[in-house]
Amino acid sequence: MTVRPLGPADVEACAAIMSGLPLWREYGVTIREARETFTASLRGAAQVHVAEDAGRVVGFVEYLVRGTFGHSGYVWAVGVAADAQGRGVGARLMDAAEGAIFDTGPNVFLLVSASNAGAQRFYERRGYRRIGELTDYVGPGLTEILYRKTRGPIRAARA
Repeated sequence: MTVRPLGPADVEACAAIMSGLPLWREYGVTIREARETFTASLRGAAQVHVAEDAGRVVGFVEYLVRGTFGHSGYVWAVGVAADAQGRGVGARLMDAAEGAIFDTGPNVFLLVSASNAGAQRFYERRGYRRIGELTDYVGPGLTEILYRKTRGPIRAARA
């Protein structure tokens, strides 16, 4: 398996993964919206890495190196094809995102659906700590848990 930056030929595969996973369907993501998300990333809206196994895209991670309060990194979306889950794909994708984010600052933030216990365990094993809950933030009736992972001391921004 290789992890590499998103390319134009990867948009359809990533959109199919995103729109096909139950969690993203819970949020109402359509194939069209998923395509737009990845196409916007190619134009610089965010960074995306994909996991490719035997020539097939099996996962993605979308993130911003300065997406939280303009100061810290933010992992916006992670998706692994249903038939590739449990094989370390998510860990490899998070390694790539965290590496890029920690190169520019000491913090990574992300939101996890309160209903997604598996994802909560995954991130907690990776050193993320629960910060709080956001109710009705992403959508009505949806509760998100805010997580943070930090490395090293927080330094003041230089003028």
